[in-house]
Amino acid sequence: MKKSICLLLVLFVAGCAFPATKEGMVVTNYVAPKQTGERIFIKESTGGSTTLPFWTSQIPNDNFTEAVKESLLNSKAFSALSTNWGDDWGLEIDIRKVNQPFIGTEFTVTTDITYRLYLKGKKVHEANIHEAGTATFSDSIWGVKRLRLANEFSGRANVKRFIAELSSQRID
Repeated sequence: MKKSICLLLVLFVAGCAFPATKEGMVVTNYVAPKQTGERIFIKESTGGSTTLPFWTSQIPNDNFTEAVKESLLNSKAFSALSTNWGDDWGLEIDIRKVNQPFIGTEFTVTTDITYRLYLKGKKVHEANIHEAGTATFSDSIWGVKRLRLANEFSGRANVKRFIAELSSQRID
């Protein structure tokens, strides 16, 4: 009886979906070739989704926003976060689409995200980034975890490409 209850508990927990984590989406291995600006205010992203425990992993707005903040600082694209919109640089993020597989041993998730960069309240750059991330059976045998990892890989690749694009643009 105890073994049956334990087995059911393990299967229940293993089958629960968890959202993409901030830690999994933070870019840690990229330094921008040049600094874009000093301080930046980043608005809460829009378009993300809440993960329902018995459904599929999603990319939530709060985790993605925090990952972008940390990534911009880690990459040295900006040196600090601002507390006020319009003081210096500002960023709006719209998670337009997240394409996810429903079943398989290899999950590839693609994210379409729009970034709008402002300087003192005036839009100076807009980037529409489309990136993919793949998690395989070797990343996790559990499908729900594999999907979460693919979400994180895609989110991280998207942020990294945005930072690289910022560095290559001349933004005044």
